[in-house]
Amino acid sequence: MADELKTKRGNSDEAIKKSGQIRRIVVDRVKCIGADSCVAVAPGVFQLDEENLAYIVDPNSSDDDTILMAAQSCPVLAILLYDENNNIIFPE
Repeated sequence: MADELKTKRGNSDEAIKKSGQIRRIVVDRVKCIGADSCVAVAPGVFQLDEENLAYIVDPNSSDDDTILMAAQSCPVLAILLYDENNNIIFPE
């Protein structure tokens, strides 16, 4: 994946989607407890690393509804979704 689409910043993992209502996905790796629910819902987007924390593999591999369901499935709300104007979509 191109470097400009995915970055790790401190305790978060972040990626930019090319299209759709959801344009930026952020995983707060401090909040993440490794529940694996995001991976179960959207395995092409999310995976767990060797520390059992979620990270973003490919933000463009699933549609917005699937990504939203993955974020909603997180028991600690560690996945943040933003639109193209950087307004938060989830959690509200």
